[in-house]
Amino acid sequence: MSSTDRPDERPAPAPNAVSSSDEVTIRRAPKFGVFIVGGAVLGFVATLIVVSLTMNIDRGDQQETASFGSLVGYFSLWGVTIGAFIGAVVAVVLDRVFARRAARLTAERVEVELPPETIDGEIEDHGDRP
Repeated sequence: MSSTDRPDERPAPAPNAVSSSDEVTIRRAPKFGVFIVGGAVLGFVATLIVVSLTMNIDRGDQQETASFGSLVGYFSLWGVTIGAFIGAVVAVVLDRVFARRAARLTAERVEVELPPETIDGEIEDHGDRP
């Protein structure tokens, strides 16, 4: 641990620096879009599995009129919608859990004035810059 890590031995700010402290909250937050899209994709995959497993069920004397693609298309409307809804609910629950575990810290903001300009309004060049 270096000597600047301890608050009592912090170097004093420069004379042209202004410091202020604010209280901030640090927490993790889920990305809602990722959860919603992920739930929709899982809903579509679940629809594919259910339709493919129930495609060859014996229906007696009924004649099969719907193809696999049309059944997947119809039922995926339900599967994608329900999956996206479940993904959103999971994201909201995780957001609430992470909000309870949030930490309150004090952040110090230091504003430093730029060095004065040189003669003719040009700023000094400190090294090779592209």
